[in-house]
Amino acid sequence: MTITHVQFLTLPVADHARARDFYVGKLGFEALVDRRTPEGGRFVMVAPKGAKTGVVLTDQQVTGIEPGPRHFQLQTTDVDANVTALRAAGIEVADPQSRPWGRATSFRDVDGHTIGLLEPSGFGAVPR
Repeated sequence: MTITHVQFLTLPVADHARARDFYVGKLGFEALVDRRTPEGGRFVMVAPKGAKTGVVLTDQQVTGIEPGPRHFQLQTTDVDANVTALRAAGIEVADPQSRPWGRATSFRDVDGHTIGLLEPSGFGAVPR
């Protein structure tokens, strides 16, 4: 096997502009791609700055991907600072909890997808 990393994950969204604004404007992601598809939809990919893995915000109707909430997790070096920034941006976020694997919290995006946020302690952390 020569797999090197996850290229992207796909999230069905109801409104590309609203979803893009959330990820770019509120979370500080970069907009990597935003273009029309031959099928008449839009292909929008965003990612944390410098990340190898992107998040594709896709038309539910065009792709046939079942609607409904998804879950994914982001890693951070300072969960408490991120919680403060998220709340300042108007995002409802749970108080961080200490776990054996680190400090963690979660919040939802504009389409109801749950985003976990983890500051790893070293135990069970995924290496970069």
